[in-house]
Amino acid sequence: MQKTRIAKLAGTLVCTVFLGKSALAATPTAVNTSASTKSAETLPVESVRIISMKDARQPFDMAAKLQWNPHDQHWDKVLVLYNGAANPPQEHPVWKYLSHLSDPKRHPSKPGENIGYQSFKLNAYCEGTTPLSSGKAWVVNFNQNQLGLYGEKDHLRDWNCPDWTMGLDKAVIVNGALSRTGKDQSMRIRLPRGLSGCDSPASCVNWKPLLGAKLDSLYYSYWVKFPQSFEFVMGGKLPGIGSFNANSGGAKPSGHDGWSIRAMWNLKGQLGQYVYHMDQPKPFGEFFEWDLPPIVKDKWYHIKTFVKLNAGGQKDGIVKTWVDGKVVLDKHDLRFRAGNNLPIERFLFSLFYGGSGPEWAPPRDMDIYFDDFVLSSSDD
Repeated sequence: MQKTRIAKLAGTLVCTVFLGKSALAATPTAVNTSASTKSAETLPVESVRIISMKDARQPFDMAAKLQWNPHDQHWDKVLVLYNGAANPPQEHPVWKYLSHLSDPKRHPSKPGENIGYQSFKLNAYCEGTTPLSSGKAWVVNFNQNQLGLYGEKDHLRDWNCPDWTMGLDKAVIVNGALSRTGKDQSMRIRLPRGLSGCDSPASCVNWKPLLGAKLDSLYYSYWVKFPQSFEFVMGGKLPGIGSFNANSGGAKPSGHDGWSIRAMWNLKGQLGQYVYHMDQPKPFGEFFEWDLPPIVKDKWYHIKTFVKLNAGGQKDGIVKTWVDGKVVLDKHDLRFRAGNNLPIERFLFSLFYGGSGPEWAPPRDMDIYFDDFVLSSSDD
């Protein structure tokens, strides 16, 4: 048997769904609080009180908690939807969190006590951790994703719900002859003609997922291919890593703000490391050309980089890169930080032509292919 209680609480609409065992075994229903009617969605948690609230200061879309119910003298599982947020889908982590909240078997210690308050964003299909959080390698290979346009759900799950999702509409999952092995799936990104720089989602792809760990050293690798029709123009950026606030765009690091390490191709099709570090000679990052012939089009390259941050102000930071197993760069004299803070915190999935300005822009749409991203704290 299912009972629904709808009441007014502090100026908000409160809807509670109570599900008996027989109802739960069938199809539990969720409540659409904005319309105060039941929807066809299913509710993954047995009994949840859903509250809609308006709070302009609240940056999150929802929160989960245990809240004392004085009428029934027990703790309710409560989902608060802020500022008109919609009910989260079944696979949203808030439901898992609510299902794990347990009754403390006591009365509240003070009026209005909440237990286990945790805020969430509506698009958060992850909990802020990655395999790196537990010392394992983080692998993104696209084989489990749907073919076609790279969907938001796959993107959020693959990349730990990055705050930046610029250019997501430019990414497509492909297979067959377009994939790296012909038997798996890869990602194709199409950069639009006539645009350069990364000031807007129209011109670039720019995702900045947190690693789920704060590290002083990291190995990261991926496969990349430039198809036969690709034009290098003046050059462009490829993925890398950085601090929480990763310096770029002409912001020379002071040692107290941030740093970044990405790859880059130049107008000759030469690959290299593009590094924002304390001793760079100009405001924009320094380009360290790799010991490698110019890019061969239609060839898959395996790029692997090891970064070790410098010890407090010392010139002993390391950037070492291999391409197809060959060492192409080995620097041991870099300064990224003045102290021992500013750890490695982000992967920078950065792809665009530029620099900026019309001289950097491609004359037509250009494709680049990626596959098998691996980030690891050890060289396994």
